[in-house]
Amino acid sequence: MSNLIVDIAVGVSVNKTFHYHAPDELKDRLVPGSRVLVPFGSRRIPGTVLGFPDKTDTGRLKPVIEILDNPLPPELLELSRWMSDYYLYPLGQTIESVVPKALSRAKPKKKKFIRFTPQGGRSQESGVRSQPGKRQAELLRILSDRGEVAIGELQAFSAHTIKSLCLSGLAEIIEREAGDDAPPGEFVPGAPPALMPEQSEAARLIREAISAGTFASFLLHGVTGSGKTEVYLQAIHALAGSGAGAIVLVPEIALTPQLLFRFRQRFGCRVAVLHSGLTDRERADEYRRIQTGRVDVAIGARSAVFAPFARLGLVVVDEEHENSYKQDEGLRYHARDVAVMRAKFQNAVAILGSATPSLESYYNAKSGKYSYLRLANRVDHRPMPEVAVIDVKTLQTPALFSPRLVEGITQRLDRNEQVLLLLNRRGFSSVLICRDCGAAVKCPGCSVSLTYHKSERKIKCHYCGYLTQPPDKCPSCGGIDLKLLGAGTQKIEEELRLLFPAARIKRMDSDTVKGRQAYDTLLGQVDRREVDILLGTQMVAKGHDFPSVTLVGVVDADVGLNLPDFRSAEKTFQLITQAAGRAGRGDITGDVIIQTMNPEHYSILHSRTHDYDGFYREEISYRTELKYPPVSRIIKLEFKSANESSAAEAAKTARDRIRSLMTHKNPPQSPFFKGGRTGIPPLAKGGGGDLQRKENDTMLLGPAPAPISRLRGQYRFQMLLLSSKREELRRLAVEGRNAVEEKYGRKCKVIVDVDPVNLM
Repeated sequence: MSNLIVDIAVGVSVNKTFHYHAPDELKDRLVPGSRVLVPFGSRRIPGTVLGFPDKTDTGRLKPVIEILDNPLPPELLELSRWMSDYYLYPLGQTIESVVPKALSRAKPKKKKFIRFTPQGGRSQESGVRSQPGKRQAELLRILSDRGEVAIGELQAFSAHTIKSLCLSGLAEIIEREAGDDAPPGEFVPGAPPALMPEQSEAARLIREAISAGTFASFLLHGVTGSGKTEVYLQAIHALAGSGAGAIVLVPEIALTPQLLFRFRQRFGCRVAVLHSGLTDRERADEYRRIQTGRVDVAIGARSAVFAPFARLGLVVVDEEHENSYKQDEGLRYHARDVAVMRAKFQNAVAILGSATPSLESYYNAKSGKYSYLRLANRVDHRPMPEVAVIDVKTLQTPALFSPRLVEGITQRLDRNEQVLLLLNRRGFSSVLICRDCGAAVKCPGCSVSLTYHKSERKIKCHYCGYLTQPPDKCPSCGGIDLKLLGAGTQKIEEELRLLFPAARIKRMDSDTVKGRQAYDTLLGQVDRREVDILLGTQMVAKGHDFPSVTLVGVVDADVGLNLPDFRSAEKTFQLITQAAGRAGRGDITGDVIIQTMNPEHYSILHSRTHDYDGFYREEISYRTELKYPPVSRIIKLEFKSANESSAAEAAKTARDRIRSLMTHKNPPQSPFFKGGRTGIPPLAKGGGGDLQRKENDTMLLGPAPAPISRLRGQYRFQMLLLSSKREELRRLAVEGRNAVEEKYGRKCKVIVDVDPVNLM
């Protein structure tokens, strides 16, 4: 029995590693990062080798069963350790989040080729062998010309001919992983376009950083249509010949087809795609192509940040402000921040690009943590769209579309131009309400109203997926006077078809765009001018390039403005500005019409003038006063249980442990009641939460019921910890979690969310 002990991290919810012993037949092949199969209780589960402790007693240790796949690169192992530490998540489960599960489920697909054998080729030249038959000779000529050919391409030849040629020694059959074919020799990279002066300067500075071979991070702040993607492409060109790869992150799968087309025009088939829309087989194949050096660029959504390049030269995070970069379950990492850290670990360059940077990134640029690059003009000096704000409170007749918006749509249809409409609320009506008692029909498992979907004639929960027929009577009082209130994208579509019956109208939301091909199909229809009006939720605002869209209408700009979230104003500004940026990207100047009930709100006012700096100045003053990010760091603790009192008691247990570790002082006058401020979490309001401050400015807010207090049958309470001291926050969060786990075990689940984005 071997005396080599192996320290292995397995994907279980305990923050410890386990020792196994290495059988003699495996010990020479095991290295840190090796992916292995090990026994764990009654199961066999994957794990990752971390090292080899200096011990010799292996008598009671279980053996490693087998090696599963190529080792995890040392840089990704180091990154996993950092994420486990930073996000307070078990190392084994962190690594399992980094390595696609598809690798263990989908073994490499093999492909057969036939080629000359070296001996056979020389024998044929010297005439030693007997003359092959006619069909064999034909196949031999093909192999002489091409070297080797995939068996699947030789359907004109019988299996007997192929086998006979191999038996003669003139050829042999080999197997390789699918996708290992050489790139087509006829590929010619597309010629890069001439750059604007601002683009040229940004590209120059990034190329210099890449040439230096040391870590650097850039915030590329460019208005919509300023050509940020071209800067990314030219930065990747700077890696040519270095052997280093590039990762390009996009916030949504929907953006991948457009971006992939542009990148393959420049880099051919040496571009991989990684996102959740792939099958297990496709995802595993793409991952292995990167591992084996057959790819220079990996494009994908959040998890593509873990693309296994042994050498990494560049990481790009496009639309870095998007909330979809934050994982909302399991390992709650933020791909933007992980991308910067990965670049740091591998001495690479990180580019964060956006027309509306997150306050965190802009704050880092202002403080000198990131180098700041500005693209203030659109390509070819195209003008920014004109923006009009309509106060819907002043309309004489309430309607979904103001006369100004109807007139604008009519003009564009008459001129054969395209229109984009944004309403960030799907469904037909947002609530079914009883006019007798005022109660809304709610989801039985979540504390949210059910949304009516007319196409299905059902009411649906957008959180847990609960679906049912609309009731005939009010569940609360038995009344029969039920009324639909509010409008979603389905209702907008219905109204549009009544107003513009000849228009070709398409809707883009999560109800209509399902499946891996749906995005690509719909975007292709828009590109081919087969759509006159495209309406949808925030999907339509995210980075799409529609040159023929000359009018953008924001039907209800207030949808997210009053949510109990300190980022509500920022999210509203970003969404409106991004949507507005879809207009006028071609040769015709664009217009934007914003309908709102809050025309004087600073997020609306600054989006009207495309004034990011003005918005930042107002928003950062609030954040500074309230000690919210980016001024302070934040950790959210969430307590979940099927029993409401259990969740509440667990939250109080954590609060008491944290309080005991903080210096008690009389709470200061809370700043959360500042007049006119919107989007303050209910934790900060009177009657439910409490606030404590420590000498080093650490604050505890809560506990209180979450804004959505019940979700998927689980009651939820939460509290927030804020401080400028990261280690202090970590200590308090871990102690709060430990207190609950010690007292309640598995009766209540505690979730620690570092740098939370979703406070709902």
